[in-house]
Amino acid sequence: MAHKKHRAAAHEEEHENHERWLITYADMITLLMVLFVVLFSIGQVDLAKFQALKHSLSNSLGGPAKPNPVVTGGAGVLTAGSQISGAVPSGTGSLGSPVPSDQALIALVRQKAAAEQATLTQAEKQIEQALTNKGLQDAVTFRQEVRGLVVTVVSDNVLYPVGSAVLQPEGRAVLDALAPALAHLPNDISVEGHTDNQPIVGGGEYPTNWELSTARATAVVRYLIDAHGLVPSRLAAAGYADTRPIVPNTSASNEGLNRRVEIVVLNQNATSNQTGSS
Repeated sequence: MAHKKHRAAAHEEEHENHERWLITYADMITLLMVLFVVLFSIGQVDLAKFQALKHSLSNSLGGPAKPNPVVTGGAGVLTAGSQISGAVPSGTGSLGSPVPSDQALIALVRQKAAAEQATLTQAEKQIEQALTNKGLQDAVTFRQEVRGLVVTVVSDNVLYPVGSAVLQPEGRAVLDALAPALAHLPNDISVEGHTDNQPIVGGGEYPTNWELSTARATAVVRYLIDAHGLVPSRLAAAGYADTRPIVPNTSASNEGLNRRVEIVVLNQNATSNQTGSS
């Protein structure tokens, strides 16, 4: 009797062992189902976010959302008759104005640069003519740089006495000829003082070339404001001492060329770019 009970118990244990794998299998299937549900949910959330972003961008540009052939499985990006130049099609702006393509933006930048170049060239001709009328054409030189039109006035015997920042009568005459053209320009103006590399000796009002160059630039700015009414917010003064020579300080004549004041009519395009990046 005991033997039969032992065999029955063994049979029950064997039966339980054979069916336990079903529980493990069911757990695995359940976990896989949960995994796929989670993955599907994540995919749906990303798609919803993408659709929301697309509609938001479309609304900000003031036009209806256009189907993306890559996302929606449309005709594709190289369908017959489509442009393959790489340009972004223009849409409409928030006020109904067209949004330019890359080529249109490049053309606009070039147009603005050409217009600015023409403005600076016209200003140079006007200043040169005014100086010629007063016989002062030799007191000024011109050059155009990326930053704008640079009008260089030699300091010696024109703007200031040696070691001084007091404007000479001839220097005021040069500025009187420059001022009308500067006043009619919308550009900002930077006045920059420069010296040679000879140190100031014997003390005095300006202990170094830094103070002297800055004082000379400031004197020009004040004269343009006080005598000709230029808007102060358009003007700036800077002193560079002997750090930016135009020729080596190897002779007295070269040192005289380095002692100068430069009036820079700043390029509006370069100025706006710097302001926007700051």
